[in-house]
Amino acid sequence: MASPAGISGHDGARDQLLSHLRGLDPWQLEDFKLALQCPELLPEGARRIPWADLRAAGPADLLCLLEERFPGRRTWEAALRVFEDLRLSSLCERMRAELHGERTAGALRGVCGVLPDYWSPLSGTGQNLSIPSCFVSEMSQVCRLQDPNQEEPETLEETAHRRRYRERLRTRILALWDRTPWPEDHIYLRHVTQREHAELRGLLRPRGAGAPPLTMLLEGAAGVGKTTLATKLVLHWAEGVLFRGRFSYVFYISGHWLAKLGDISFAGLLALDWPDSQVPVEEFRAHPERLLFVIDGAEEVTLGSKGSASRPGADWYQELPAASILVRLLKKELVPEATLLVTAGPPGGHALRGLLLRPCRVGIPGFTEGDRREYLRRFLGDPDVAEEAWRRMQGSETLVRLCAAPLACWAVCAGLKRQLAGSPAPAPGAPTPTGLYAQLFCSLLAGAEPGLRTGSSAGQWRAFCSLAAEGLWLAAFTFAGDALERWRLEAPFIDGLLRLQILRRVSDCEHCVTFAHRSFQEFFGALFYVLWGAQGSLGGVPRHQEMRRWLNHAFADANPYWRQMVRFFFGLLGTDLARQLEEAVGCRMSPGVADEVLDWAEELERCGAVSGRFDFLWLFQCLHETQDENLARRVLNRLPVADLDIQGCEHLRVSSFCLKHCQKLRKLRLSVSHRVLEKKRTSGLGTPEVADFRMHQWEDICSVFCSGNLSELDLSNSKLSTASMMRLCLKLGNPRCRLQKLAWKSMAPVEGLRKLGLLLRGDRHLTHLDLSSNSLDAAVSRGVFRMLGHSACGLKYLWLEKGNLSAAACEDLASLLTSTPRLTRLCLGLNPLGDEGVQLLCGSLTRPECVLQRLELWCCRLSTPSCRHLSDALLRSRSLTHLNLRRNSLGDGGVKLLSSALGRADCALQSLNLSHCSLTVAGCRELAHALKHNGHLKILDVGNNDIQDEGVKELCSVLKTPSCVLQTLGYLCIYHLCKHLLSMICVSVNISHPGTCVSTTCV
Repeated sequence: MASPAGISGHDGARDQLLSHLRGLDPWQLEDFKLALQCPELLPEGARRIPWADLRAAGPADLLCLLEERFPGRRTWEAALRVFEDLRLSSLCERMRAELHGERTAGALRGVCGVLPDYWSPLSGTGQNLSIPSCFVSEMSQVCRLQDPNQEEPETLEETAHRRRYRERLRTRILALWDRTPWPEDHIYLRHVTQREHAELRGLLRPRGAGAPPLTMLLEGAAGVGKTTLATKLVLHWAEGVLFRGRFSYVFYISGHWLAKLGDISFAGLLALDWPDSQVPVEEFRAHPERLLFVIDGAEEVTLGSKGSASRPGADWYQELPAASILVRLLKKELVPEATLLVTAGPPGGHALRGLLLRPCRVGIPGFTEGDRREYLRRFLGDPDVAEEAWRRMQGSETLVRLCAAPLACWAVCAGLKRQLAGSPAPAPGAPTPTGLYAQLFCSLLAGAEPGLRTGSSAGQWRAFCSLAAEGLWLAAFTFAGDALERWRLEAPFIDGLLRLQILRRVSDCEHCVTFAHRSFQEFFGALFYVLWGAQGSLGGVPRHQEMRRWLNHAFADANPYWRQMVRFFFGLLGTDLARQLEEAVGCRMSPGVADEVLDWAEELERCGAVSGRFDFLWLFQCLHETQDENLARRVLNRLPVADLDIQGCEHLRVSSFCLKHCQKLRKLRLSVSHRVLEKKRTSGLGTPEVADFRMHQWEDICSVFCSGNLSELDLSNSKLSTASMMRLCLKLGNPRCRLQKLAWKSMAPVEGLRKLGLLLRGDRHLTHLDLSSNSLDAAVSRGVFRMLGHSACGLKYLWLEKGNLSAAACEDLASLLTSTPRLTRLCLGLNPLGDEGVQLLCGSLTRPECVLQRLELWCCRLSTPSCRHLSDALLRSRSLTHLNLRRNSLGDGGVKLLSSALGRADCALQSLNLSHCSLTVAGCRELAHALKHNGHLKILDVGNNDIQDEGVKELCSVLKTPSCVLQTLGYLCIYHLCKHLLSMICVSVNISHPGTCVSTTCV
């Protein structure tokens, strides 16, 4: 699990939040879980926690779920939002004070722990990026709080060999930069500034007295600028403008360079970068606190989890494998007092974190939104065209995230420029990443030398794509000469790809190449699986079996490593793109790949992988990437269930594309964020209004309601516009809509309930309706209840929990009970009905036309008078068998009234919940007396009442009575006397009557 930030970044703060969660009573804890299903209460862009995970979670498990889904400071932010929604004002004030105090005292430990969720879906090599100034300025400010008198030491008198080392290191870094090519039309946005120096100082500001040596871990997707930031720091030290007084020596260790070394000693490793043979090892060891090791790309080295077998204070002259040397350095076994700055990207960053001791983690986000817009404006030149291009890009969150890496931003902008030039009036909607990349590569190859685009190069292209695929399987992103020879890739072919900027030389290895951006490797790796041929990239395994393996990794196992390659793969299944690439590379595409994908999808469904945890939106995004309606129809035609959280324009677009093809869908959960369907206009370039286009997409989504097969629909937590609500209700009122179960919880706008009530009038198909967590004021509830009370209505189960229903609404609700001939279950929990409201309901319960069997009135502000009306209803009702009264202050007096009915032979009640009802021993005595004469009650719950040992004994004594048929007795006792506590903690009594098994449990 990621190390959280700030307030939740250490055990004490975590214990604080756990204490707050444990302080909630059971009902508050249940409300907390329900609130986590509301998108508006979650941090920006966060996805909800599946209810299947939340339902049975206790406080400790709940905290783990919060930390996994909302890492870092967002754990506390999410909890605080929910507590505010629950109106726990004193707890919220306490949490705010803790947050404020922790921000001040947390210092570098808290701030450097931040790792925001800005992982790019694509990856590559980055350039000219710095950490956001707001982040580093906060970090620097907090660091100063640790020791306000601490200043950076004065510049030390420099020796001749240190000057020579600095000059050599400066030459090395500049050479690395010079050997890193960039496309000619790439836009450089940033230069070295005083602000950048401040940011770099903020990263490694000295810690307070007694603090352990700093280990800084820079994380982020490949290509966002980790290497650039690290090498800038080294260069600025070598040039004498940064950290000269803080660090006597700075060492730059490249993971790629280290991976090529054999056995070496640590002193020998440092000597490789030294200007002469006399390495001052003793000087290093005399002042280890003045050493900084910058380890860049450590994930490129195959790292073990353990160091060598010798003691931690290792010999600097002992020769070991280079990977072992690196492990020792990372674990602070070689130079414990030194400062480490380590960069890591996917996929090896997670394993690397396990080796570091208490690392301060800093995320590198790459280009900000402002940077991306500025890059696009300068790349395209024309401000109006750039604005239109940006508008189209915003329709795809994937493209926007992709542009966080500079070279990926160049690729997207170059592809978009060519697409706009080829089609002055493009179709509405955002372009696909696969389409843009295909456009870019096809245009590059169109101007390339003939050797890259003639039929004779087909074998070279196939081998090149196989190399890309193999590298992804092996997590290899740089390729030495022997790898190129093994695939028989010829030097002229490689040189041509280098000139096109598809490949680039590795800066510290002139004989090695890498893809210019990780996404380029993923694109050509995906292309390998749509080319003609049966052999896989790994050898020995057929291509289609390899394809199934990574499709399963991406979908069934939800492995993010394969996501972008999978997306490109689906995009390349589109016939138009396949034809373009066939012409560009001179290779035939396999015509049977789509059928192989269909077989895989059917197998996935047969083995049960398509379940509630399946990422349906990701499947929809991939199918949308194909732009092939026929393929989407073939894959989705048998889909039985779908679970969708639509939180952005891209989600809306792909759901519109796919859901209309899910004609066999039986169960759908669909939640829509309030931002998605807001009315937004374009920049006035003659295109239709975005709102109109989105409304067409929304209508496509709603069309699945009329397929005739959909029987269950959950729209809970959706926040719609008025227009989209009207279109939704029209589809629900279509005669071809045959829903049996509809969940309409926490929906907006609430006026949609009036329209829904009209549509459901006389609906014979709908049997289950959940309207919980809606504000059902008198006007709304009256209209809804009257429509549902139509004699032709087939409703059987109705949930109205947490609906703000008062006694005034009970008159119409009571009428509903007698006018709906099939209603057997009614849930009214968490409504302030009061004794007056229950009196109105009980009047209908005694009527012969009322067939209600289950009534839930938990937490409805009931007291003793309600029990008088309920007791009368229990005796006169012909159908009522289950009654839930938990969390009402009934007291012993109320229980006595209920017991008077329970003791009668004509009372048919089978289940009664009296937990949290202020019962004592006296109430248990009344219940025990009633149970002696009751031949129907099978389930009784008196948990969370102060019934003590004596009350338990009273209830248990009646179990041996022949007339008692009680099967389940639940009680969670609050003990004031502890002499019987150990014997009562876990009791299981089984008593057998003829035909009856009784189990009583005390928790």
